[in-house]
Order: sequence, then C-alpha cells, then structure tokens
Amino acid sequence: MSQTGIVTKVLETVKRLGATAAEVVYSEGDGISVSCRDHEVETIENNQDKSLVLTVYKGYSKGSASTAIIDDESLNITIEKALAIAALTEEDEAAGLADASILCNDFKDLQIFFDTDVNADALIEWALTASQAAVDVASSENQQLVVDESNIELGSGYSIYANSNGFIGEKRGTNVSASVVAIAEHQGVMEREYWWDAVRDLSRLASPQEVGQIAAKRTLARAGCRKIKSCKAPVLFDPSVAKGLLGHMLSAISGSALYQEASFLKDDLGSQLFPEWFDLKEDPFVLSGFASRNFDADGVQTHQRNIIDQGVLTGFLLSVYSARRLGLATTGNAGGAHNLFVASNTQDDLIRTMNKGLLVTSLMGQGVNTVTGDYSRGASGFWVENGEIQFPVNELTIAGHLKTMFQRLVAVGNDFDRRSKIQTGSWLIEEMTIAGD
Repeated sequence: MSQTGIVTKVLETVKRLGATAAEVVYSEGDGISVSCRDHEVETIENNQDKSLVLTVYKGYSKGSASTAIIDDESLNITIEKALAIAALTEEDEAAGLADASILCNDFKDLQIFFDTDVNADALIEWALTASQAAVDVASSENQQLVVDESNIELGSGYSIYANSNGFIGEKRGTNVSASVVAIAEHQGVMEREYWWDAVRDLSRLASPQEVGQIAAKRTLARAGCRKIKSCKAPVLFDPSVAKGLLGHMLSAISGSALYQEASFLKDDLGSQLFPEWFDLKEDPFVLSGFASRNFDADGVQTHQRNIIDQGVLTGFLLSVYSARRLGLATTGNAGGAHNLFVASNTQDDLIRTMNKGLLVTSLMGQGVNTVTGDYSRGASGFWVENGEIQFPVNELTIAGHLKTMFQRLVAVGNDFDRRSKIQTGSWLIEEMTIAGD
C-alpha cells in the first residue's frame, strides 16, 4: 500500500470507530554520514526510519499516539491508544483541526529535493580532503594544527500531513551538511574552532578545500587569546551568531510562549522594536530554502509577510491551537517560522564603523531569559581598536536586555550567512556590558 493509502486508511478507520476528527503525520527518511579524525575514517553511519503520529479528537478532547513500525498490527494498536487517550482527556475548546477554508490549495514546486548519486567512498574522500586542506594551511604558516573531526552528512526525507477534513499534503526534501573542527596550540593553550556549510543540493556544497581552509584560518586566528578588562563598549555580532538574536525574538513571539504569558514581547504587537530601517521578511516559497513549505504543520496555507516592518512588530508566529488560545487567527506557523531575511542597511565595513569594541564570533551558555528579555552569554572573539582587529579574546560575558539591544541596533552588514533558515549579516549593537577581568 502506498504512503497516502496508509494515512487515508488510518483516517477512515478512526472516523468509523467514533472520532469526530483526526489528523496523521507520516514520515520516513534515510541518510548517510562519514566522520574522519586524524586522517582516518572514524565512523560511517547509515540510517533509515519511519514513523506515524496519529491525533484523534472526540469533540474537544484529544488523544495522540505514534508508532515506528508501519504494519497493520502496529497501526491498529496506535489507533486504539489514541482513541483511548481521547476518551480520558479533558475537553479543550482550542483543540481541533484547522478550518477547511484556510488549508493549503496551492502546491508550488519549491525545489527542495535533489537526487544524489553518491556513495560512502566519495564522502570519505570529501572528509579526508577537507582535513588535509586544514593541515596544509597551518603548514604553510609554520604552525601546528590538529583536525579534531571532519564530517559530512547527506539525508533525504518524505512526509505527509493529512486530516479528516479531506486534506493531504506531501513534502520531500534533501539536506547536506559538512564541517571541520580543528585545534591549535599556542604557548601551551589549546584553541578550538570550526567551519561548516549546509545546502539542499550536494552540488552546491562548498568544496572540501574551502571548508578545511576556513576552519584552519579561524582556528589559527584564535591563537594567543587574551582577557580584557570589564567595560561597556559596542559589540559586533558576526552573522553566524547574529542569527541567534533573531532566534530569541522568534521564541518570544511564538504562540506557546504568548498564551502561557512566558514572553517579554507578549504586549508588543504593533510596537517599535527595532530602528525604522529594519525589516524582517518571512518567505516560505524561496526555491531550495531551508524552511520552504507550502503548508504548515496544521495543513494551513503559508504566505509571505514582513514580521518586522520598518521596525514594528506586525505579527506573531501562531498555529491553529495557539491562535485560538489567544483569540487571534493562525499565521500559518505551526512548526515554526519559515525562511527569514534581514536586509542590510549599509555597505560599510562594520569593524571600521565600530572603530573600538568587541567582535563576537562564538557564544556559550544558556543565559537568555525570553520571559524577561534578560540576555547574558559567554563570548569569545576579537578586540577591535582604530577599526582593526587587534587580538583574540575569550572568557568574556556580554550582557544586556534584548529589547534594548534591538533598539540600539546601529547596522546590519551585507556579509550574509545563508546556511540556515535565518539569513542575516553582522549586527552592530551600540553598547553592551562586557565582563572580563
């Protein structure tokens, strides 16, 4: 039986057994990963998995069950469990399927699946070449460097979301990622850094030489890290860490945080959060995007919008359930945000613009409270004076409040990081507290 036949049969069965409504998520995936260490293959892993998650409704009561074995016996047990749980669950008036009128009816080809004809030997060659490229960079500079790990992973997935309102939506995609982690020693002190790339299509992955060389240069640049005195100064977040600042905002405007009143932005819809030049665009239809989707996890049609428009928060990230809890309409974001883009407001070199301050290239710890907005993270990077990098720094803590940081955003650079669903350049914050010695 086909995958769509399986989910259709499950939905028909639960309706016959007394469910007033139901939804099914079927997924399957496979992948291969290769990891090398010290110029030798360390692991080769293959994975294949399937799962089916069934949610049934009896009125406003909900029950869910899942199985990783897709056969008649397991599916029947899953159906029985879901129905039994629904019979015992208290009613929740926000529970239930999306209205049929807002379900997806426009299925675009988003080009997120690519056939890949590659075997483990080719992946091993990629990982070993990347390792050697890193070592060659260090050798050319008469420095010592050890590749802790080089890794490459390929995966493909297929999923179906279907519900008893007659909706069936399919999605098939591929993902490729690769990384090199290196360690350098300077006066008995070890420094560890890395570089990575991620794409949908293997043919667009950065070359192993490029990944290895960048990893080595970043690691060697960390040699001789110092501490600095505590101070208040401008902070420049490079693109790889700047996207995390947006991630904190996304967490705070998610439906679950809002209806639980666990968000520092719960009262800020329509408020000026950022400078007027700042826009945050959500576009689920980007070809080959990391979060391109025709429909969300509720089957609701996705759409383009500006979440931040001229600095103003124009909308939240709501599923059908969270929207009902809040008395609002779903935004088609069950499962999270789609592809996000921040436009640059400058062509200038932000290190020179900052003149003096901290360039952050790595963050550590979990010191972000999205309930209060308080921000405190361990940081490392480089100290900048006279518009030029002076020396690497570590063992610092940077602190502030997210709202204040958003409001004191001076510029977003044009050095975009395109390796995830959040694409942005560097962020220059006017001033933060830096705790050092």
